[in-house]
Amino acid sequence: MHLVDHILVVLLAFVSPIWDWFDTRALKANPTRQGRLRYYKQTIIILAVGAIVACWAHGIRSFLTLEGLGIHEPLLERHSWLWWLLTALVVLAVLVQWALPVTQILVKYRKLPYLEMQQLQPLRFVLPASRVERRWYAVLSVTAACCEELLVRGFFLRYLHTSPFHLGLGVAVLVAAAVFGANHIYQGVKGAIVTGLTGLVFTAFLLVTGSLWPGMVCHAVTNLSVLLFWRPKPTLGTLQ
Repeated sequence: MHLVDHILVVLLAFVSPIWDWFDTRALKANPTRQGRLRYYKQTIIILAVGAIVACWAHGIRSFLTLEGLGIHEPLLERHSWLWWLLTALVVLAVLVQWALPVTQILVKYRKLPYLEMQQLQPLRFVLPASRVERRWYAVLSVTAACCEELLVRGFFLRYLHTSPFHLGLGVAVLVAAAVFGANHIYQGVKGAIVTGLTGLVFTAFLLVTGSLWPGMVCHAVTNLSVLLFWRPKPTLGTLQ
């Protein structure tokens, strides 16, 4: 194992959640356009650097397939009950998480110029309120989808499952999901738990398809869908 692997794991599992928790406290106390833009740009850079370092150490192909991740689960290869169960979970997630909500927005709320979904109110401090913020949020959404999948479902899952711990696939998946949730602790305990569970769904995409790409796409869609659900009424200073 590379020393850089151990450093990345410490940063991902411990430093990043703690840093994010304290870094967003000021934004929560005083949510401003400048503060949100700073947070978006800072997060984009941190995620991109982390993913680039991980890929530099092992090569991006090591993280994109089950074979590259060192995952050889007979139950998945034979398309047995576990594969079908995960497939059902993926289909259900697509319907509940994306298809139905997006359809509701497009049909029920399509004529509304502004929309602020109640369930997103606790995250108001970090959600975009202007056109410039929405553009940067879109960039962050795609960057986070690609980099988090590479770092969590790729690098970190491989680290746990192959070496130095050689954890079983099930345990490795749960630990990776917990770390993924912890990295969103700024959303609160409930938000971190929901995010961790969502991480399990993204892992199911990987295990069913054998590729990290479908999870990246669905992750990006999940992030970008917030722009449909959150269209706040412009106020003075948020029109640009």
